[in-house]
Amino acid sequence: MQEFKIVTNSYDAQYGRTAGGVVNVQLKSGSNNLHGTVYEFARRKAFDSTEYFFKVNNQAKPNHKLDQYGFEIDGPVRLGRLYDGKDKTFFMFNYEGYKELTPNPATFTVPDAAQLRGDFSNLRDVQGRLITIYDPATGRLENGQWVRDPFPNNQIPANRINPMAQKFLKYFLQPNAAAPAGSDPWRNNYVFAPNLASDAFSNMATKVDQNVSEKTKLFFRYAYNKRTETRSTNGILDGPAQDGQLPLWRINHTGVGDWVHTTNAAFVFNVRSGINRYLELARSDPGLSFNPAELGFPQSLVDQLPNKVFPRLNFLTSGGTVEYQNLGRNTRNKELTTVFSVQPNFAWTKGRHNIRGGLDFRSSWYTREINSNLFVLSFDRRFTQRVFDTTEALNGNSIASFLLGAASGGAIDNNFYPTLRWNYYAPWTQDDWKVTERLTLNLGFRWDVNTPVFEVDDRLNYGFDTTTLNPVTSRINQQQFPGYQVRGGLGFVDVNGNPTYPYQFDKNNIQPRVGFAYMVNDETVVRGGYGLYYLNVVSISASNGFGVQTPLIESLDGGRTPTYALSSPFSQGISQAPGSSLGLQTFLGRGPTFSNTDFINPYVHQFSLGVQRQLPWRTTVEIGYVGSRTRQEQNQWGGVNEPPVALRNRCDPSAGGDPAFCNELLANPFYQVPGFEGTARFTSPTLSRYELSRPFPQFGSITMLDRNDGRIWYNSAQLVVNKRMSGGVSLAGTYTWSKMIEENGGGNQIGGNNTVQPLIVEADRIVQRSPFESDRRHRITMSGVFQLPFGRDRKFLSNAGPLVQALAGGWEAAGMWLFNSGRPWGLPQNVFYVKDATIKDVNFNDPKVIRAVQNCVGQMNNAGVVTLLSYSIAAGCTEPNFIIRPNYTRAGTNFRDDAIRRPPFYQFDMNFSKTVALTSSVRLQLRAEVYNLLNQEVYDERQYENNPTNSLFGTIDRTVVRQSNFPRYGQLGIKLIF
Repeated sequence: MQEFKIVTNSYDAQYGRTAGGVVNVQLKSGSNNLHGTVYEFARRKAFDSTEYFFKVNNQAKPNHKLDQYGFEIDGPVRLGRLYDGKDKTFFMFNYEGYKELTPNPATFTVPDAAQLRGDFSNLRDVQGRLITIYDPATGRLENGQWVRDPFPNNQIPANRINPMAQKFLKYFLQPNAAAPAGSDPWRNNYVFAPNLASDAFSNMATKVDQNVSEKTKLFFRYAYNKRTETRSTNGILDGPAQDGQLPLWRINHTGVGDWVHTTNAAFVFNVRSGINRYLELARSDPGLSFNPAELGFPQSLVDQLPNKVFPRLNFLTSGGTVEYQNLGRNTRNKELTTVFSVQPNFAWTKGRHNIRGGLDFRSSWYTREINSNLFVLSFDRRFTQRVFDTTEALNGNSIASFLLGAASGGAIDNNFYPTLRWNYYAPWTQDDWKVTERLTLNLGFRWDVNTPVFEVDDRLNYGFDTTTLNPVTSRINQQQFPGYQVRGGLGFVDVNGNPTYPYQFDKNNIQPRVGFAYMVNDETVVRGGYGLYYLNVVSISASNGFGVQTPLIESLDGGRTPTYALSSPFSQGISQAPGSSLGLQTFLGRGPTFSNTDFINPYVHQFSLGVQRQLPWRTTVEIGYVGSRTRQEQNQWGGVNEPPVALRNRCDPSAGGDPAFCNELLANPFYQVPGFEGTARFTSPTLSRYELSRPFPQFGSITMLDRNDGRIWYNSAQLVVNKRMSGGVSLAGTYTWSKMIEENGGGNQIGGNNTVQPLIVEADRIVQRSPFESDRRHRITMSGVFQLPFGRDRKFLSNAGPLVQALAGGWEAAGMWLFNSGRPWGLPQNVFYVKDATIKDVNFNDPKVIRAVQNCVGQMNNAGVVTLLSYSIAAGCTEPNFIIRPNYTRAGTNFRDDAIRRPPFYQFDMNFSKTVALTSSVRLQLRAEVYNLLNQEVYDERQYENNPTNSLFGTIDRTVVRQSNFPRYGQLGIKLIF
């Protein structure tokens, strides 16, 4: 690499398709002399400190090994007597290898031997209270509520344990640690350490430069790299139940050709063309090609599976958070992206004007093989809790549901693999005008034309028709449901007059750019500017009908009684994709998605104003304001098909409603109606009032993609201080005080499962406005380079002999300290946040638990009565800060709270280096680098516990959660330069 440059707040029209900075990288070219570099950087266990997680869990310091090595060589192309490329043809070749073993310890919750036998007599919370397991076979209606009886002694009889579940038992991990203090005694009982993850990277680049003539030059460049990551994520290290990147491949090929012609001293023309091909492949090989028939699954099901894999088993709470560690992997993905580009450009100097312009053209081809649900079965507490439609901390258990075979959900995807394309055209021009000796203006204009995504065989949806009578109406029993009609359905591109694009072609993305620099005097410069930038996002639109998901039918009566689907899941058969042939009848009984046909490209206004001042001591200081406004931010809306507000209010316990009204089972007009096969609407003779009250009851929830409801505000004050090298010292420092606010266009939570919906309908819209997820209010960096005062031409040992000079002379020390204040906490979505829960002066250095939230949590039942959880009572709470919401309650989205912040980040790194001249043309560079010199443990990327039924809610348990930075690591480096 010859030159590396980061451009921020650029008002140059040459740059587009981004709202942030631009990185320019220029590879080194050869010359008439042979040059090269050979290097190795190494980390070893002996150089490292022990990570805090290993200390508190009494684990030995793990092995950590890193080798980064390579070479670069460049010079003239000489082919013996055949060709001498002196002054004409030059080459450069570079290779780098990278191999690292990194510890990735984790703590999981796994069932103990008693639980796997069905014995939950010792399943208790942190206060010692029994968590009761209820028998789904005893369900009955009592006082208008469906309730169940507990298993005697909290034990599932052996004859009730599902035979299929028994075949999975050998794949579970067994506890190897006691639960941390303050936690439920059955949680976090497996320490997975050291869990060494392998990361191997190979990178090669070559470049050939040709001086065709004094005025014409060209070069060709080719680069290849491959990265292979191997890491386990569920703690299982052998057999088909493993999960993780096993492996993850990233492979990249890129080629560039560049031609430059200088017409005269004032005009230069340049054409550059390139191709980039990127492959990402993520899978878990141990579970692939596994025959599920070995577990007892019916051969009739196995024969229909699109992918023969070990099933993925999820164990969840009723709220959807992880309760026990999973078995198996649920995805296998392959993505191939190819980008062709051409950029003809010119530069013309005319008097005080430096005029540049050109065209940026890119054509992108993307082939996607995404398999998100290979064979997934999920279990939660709902079928083993007392009341089927509430969440209670002392009811139910997902492993108990699993042993009974009572799956709560699942899916198998029968996917298609689209080939998507889009094109990008951007003519631009820039005039850097030196108006006077003191004033320079930068005037630019850019027009981005980004086509919508299209699929080569038109396998995409186009909008959702809300008015046309759905043909399935003719198959509904009109004697039982007289006059019953359903309207609406999915559209398809290039069908019935629809365009070939899933949304409109946004062609007016014109972007003015203006910047200025004014020299007030010899020591002071004022700079500023404004630019409009279009993001040109690429929306991978919906393709319902070409790929289809088969959902697990877990109940035929709205969740009251399970189908015990583990024994014979997906008995309705694996659905086959019909393409667009069914028209409006596509995806009946399912939850379709579609793109907003009026989607436009989001855009960003960027602006800045700053003053730079030259001070004594070779120091400059710059202070300025930098801001931006993002408009038409891309988001989505999952509330297209929710029942009317009036009905939801009748079911909302917080508004005096009764969930039983929405849960009431009514005759299902779609029962056994052709077109609904493979869904609960086909197999269930009844549906809940809530489901039948949807505007389009033939579908479940419907999601509109590619809305433009979001907005972002960013304001910052920035300070930069630089002291150039003098007296053997150079220093640099920055400080940014900023605030970033996001408004995503809404955020009501609606529906029986309290899922997040960005907005409901315009008349019922509640706007979400909160700190942006990555908002960090304060950021400070300080760095410096210090020439140690020893050796020749230094203060001490200036007359050193060769040996002393070799050992002590010529050393430099460099250090960098970084501080970021904490990001906002993302509040849980299944609670009301009713009272400020902020804890002042959080102790982020607590040796055990970082508590940032007052854990006063209440549970609202279906009658609207709120009761504090037992752990909150034990903590001395008298009223709740949070209330766990039952189904059908509606509230503004719990967004990121400005006051509750994650821990800050701070770290100090340092290195020592020395260059020794071995000969006049050969130098040896030695480096010793230390990262996190002060060995500070920080948790800035970690989330506070978000499960409100967990007694550690609102905390980071440092005995369970590993730090987000590395402990102190040492690295040695050696580089030979010739």
